[in-house]
Amino acid sequence: MTSVKWEGVTSMDNKKPSSSELREQRLNELVDSCQNHMLANLIGPFGLTPAMFNDKDGGSVTTNHNFEQGVVATEDDKVRHDGWVKSKQDYDRSAYDKELPGKRKAMFQDPAPIKSVATGGELTRDGQTHLDHMISAHTIETDAKNHLHMTQQERVRMANQDANLRPMESNINQSIGDSDKMEWANRERKKDPGKTNAESFGIDKELLNRHFNEAMLQVKQDQMLAQIEKQGVELATTSADAAGRNALRHAIGVLMHEGITAFIAEIRSLLAKKSLDNLIDEIVEAFKRVIDRVSRKFEHAFEAGTSGGIQGIISNILTFLINNLVTTSAKVVTIIREGLKGIWKAVKMLLDPPPNMPAAEVARNVTKIIAGVITTSLGMMLEESVKGGLIAIAPFLAPLIDIVAPVITGILTGVGTAVTIYTIDRFFDWLSSTGTELLEACEGQLEANRQNIEYMTQWLTSQQQNSNHYQSLISGNQLIAWTFEEANEAHAETVDSLKRQSDSADLFHRETEKILTDLAKEEDDLLGMLDAYEKGDKP
Repeated sequence: MTSVKWEGVTSMDNKKPSSSELREQRLNELVDSCQNHMLANLIGPFGLTPAMFNDKDGGSVTTNHNFEQGVVATEDDKVRHDGWVKSKQDYDRSAYDKELPGKRKAMFQDPAPIKSVATGGELTRDGQTHLDHMISAHTIETDAKNHLHMTQQERVRMANQDANLRPMESNINQSIGDSDKMEWANRERKKDPGKTNAESFGIDKELLNRHFNEAMLQVKQDQMLAQIEKQGVELATTSADAAGRNALRHAIGVLMHEGITAFIAEIRSLLAKKSLDNLIDEIVEAFKRVIDRVSRKFEHAFEAGTSGGIQGIISNILTFLINNLVTTSAKVVTIIREGLKGIWKAVKMLLDPPPNMPAAEVARNVTKIIAGVITTSLGMMLEESVKGGLIAIAPFLAPLIDIVAPVITGILTGVGTAVTIYTIDRFFDWLSSTGTELLEACEGQLEANRQNIEYMTQWLTSQQQNSNHYQSLISGNQLIAWTFEEANEAHAETVDSLKRQSDSADLFHRETEKILTDLAKEEDDLLGMLDAYEKGDKP
């Protein structure tokens, strides 16, 4: 007989269990599941995780989005953010302009003709020719990304590079100011109503747009390189740290779960014993068994640690990507990391299910895993509410709230997860049995009738055997009765014979006594005669 087990569903010789058997099986699984999930939560999300991770809003790497919101991961990024805020409030371009005289002088010393990027005309080598930032210094200095990824020196170097610093007529440069070049070109000129700035100044829009795009492309490349250099290093460093911590957390979690489970089992075993000959020896042996169970889990702990390390890297990168779009709270960061374990298991189940597992069972298990992730995530989100509720109900718990609240939340989450999984199991059981309840009931009735018939057959067979046995006893009793009757007859005959013999003996005895009496009398007569003779008497 073969047995195949899939997540609590056992098939013996492919025989489908009945509804009542499934219900009883699910209830037993619910009890075990409650214990396992409560223990897993108290060790994991609500135990080891807060102790080993210092999750913060926005994750461990400051993204462009978070930087603009003032959410930073390090003190250095906070200083950069303060500098960016100050630049928007009090823009200072002195550092950008400091290099311009020297660059302008070098341009005048070059014998090559100086062409305007605005009109295409040749420029004079005097004050009528300026060097203009295609992407304005104001735009570069007040851009949050540039403050996050670059120092001021790097921002100035990017703004004053040749691709972005181009010659232009002084009056056009002064009119443009810090405005976007193409927007300025299409704007109406106040001093020349009815004409755009491009028409009034004779701007070659195609030429200006080409130089503007070239400068923009170079600036964006510099920005991207700076971002990759800073965030790439930070992402690699924080991912390595997350991998190490998560690997250690998963490995310790496996060993702690096994140790606590074994410890509880040993306590139950000790309490179940009616008598303990030597309590100390019993406890020592129990600890040895616990240590042995834990030691056998080292290989599993190593596998869990390896998987946890990979999950730590992925969760760190995923958190970073999400925070490029929306700022996550510290709790959400934790949820992403903890939830990834379940997602990882679900994906593995989908891509590589156990051999011969039906698609329905795969769907059942994946649904249970995802439901567990969701339930745990909701529990972690509600932890702060539990803290608030406990303080409101029992203010004296305030000093211990960071210890008590996670324990209570972990227990409630474990129970909720177990009940959710039980509900899913019952739901899938219902799906697999829809429309067959009556048939199952009939099958159950027929099975009960079959068993009753078997019991009656066995009873009748037993009764027949008893009847045969009684018949044998009756025959034996009759034989015994006949034997007793013959014995009684023989006894009666014997008694009669003995009575006759007794009567004969009595007669013989009487005759013998008479003879003896006669003999005694004759003897007395003879003795008398002899005595007389001796005395001389003559007859």
